[in-house]
Amino acid sequence: MVKFSRYFLALGSVIALSAGFLFAGDPGGDWKASVDVNGNDVPLTFHLKVKDTNVTGAIEGMPTTPADIQNGKLEGDNISFTAVTDYQGNSVKLIYKGKIDGDQIKFSVGTDDGSWGAEFVAKRSS
Repeated sequence: MVKFSRYFLALGSVIALSAGFLFAGDPGGDWKASVDVNGNDVPLTFHLKVKDTNVTGAIEGMPTTPADIQNGKLEGDNISFTAVTDYQGNSVKLIYKGKIDGDQIKFSVGTDDGSWGAEFVAKRSS
């Protein structure tokens, strides 16, 4: 009986910790950031929507605004998605990868061809 109880206690603890981990980093909502693009600070607003592990929404502040979030995924505290914008008359696909830490997301962003990249922190809007 003692072995059986310890098993369920351990299993219950693992389930509770897993549930807390999954919901602790919910990135749904609005996030504000500023990213350096060729020496200019560009303010961005991310409108994130999360359902299960899928991330959708839009980004405001890019040349093509709002830019729809595509291929969005949430895996634990990691978030990733793509967005397409226009730069000097050319369509550019940007790849965003971030790590959620409370009310901030530490992002890296870059072009799909690797010709440009930057890092920045987005903070949850109140």
